[in-house]
Amino acid sequence: MSRSKTYRALVLQVRQSGEQNREAVFFTQEEGIIRATLFGGPKSKLRSYVSSFHQGTLWVYEDPVRNSKKITDFDVQFWRPALRESYARLMAGSTLLEIVLASQGGGSSWEEAFILTTETIETLNTISEQSIPSLVTYFFWNWLKQLGLLPELDQCQHCACTVRPDEVVWYSSLKQQALCGSCITGEEHTQKAGLFPVNGGGRRWIRRILELPPSQIERYRLDEPSLRQVQQLGTELLQHALGEPIRYWETL
Repeated sequence: MSRSKTYRALVLQVRQSGEQNREAVFFTQEEGIIRATLFGGPKSKLRSYVSSFHQGTLWVYEDPVRNSKKITDFDVQFWRPALRESYARLMAGSTLLEIVLASQGGGSSWEEAFILTTETIETLNTISEQSIPSLVTYFFWNWLKQLGLLPELDQCQHCACTVRPDEVVWYSSLKQQALCGSCITGEEHTQKAGLFPVNGGGRRWIRRILELPPSQIERYRLDEPSLRQVQQLGTELLQHALGEPIRYWETL
């Protein structure tokens, strides 16, 4: 059995390991999240190749005795320099990588999750800066779909009525369900505690972007108040799923 493996990989994270080596975390199309050690000092060409956001073909040697993986080569096909030249792109990209890592690659559908992640990162490298919030929000909702955690927003989960297209639906983070205006208690409505409104335009936008590749996101714009609503709810749902705050997103 061969101890060498080849992956289609995206670099998620690189950390120092000892004085000379580094530990790298990759998102691979074949096996999801893997960790491997990069040996060598500053003169090693692989140190510049194995860097966050870089994507390409990865060769790894597995040692079953030591239960370790060693990076033997990495052929970078996508360098994405623009992500390091813009604060907004860097923070947005870091947000995406953080979500992928925290959710262990989105479960077992690695190929689909890998394509979603790499296409979104590639779009982030070229998209206008004013469209970055829309792209990140696109990823949030499509990642929720990947995790199987999309909420039903067109029907009240309490009275089972269908919410009108022009009506605001309220998602209760405490009850983890969508409610129509009639089913929100007086106390909930007064305090707005754990309630996230989404208007009809926001719900239509969510349905549409779940059918689109990330490269098409600039064709479907949403007004600022509606975008803010779907951003806030998407962030709440993802943070609840991950069990931790999404740090970088808050800095944008």
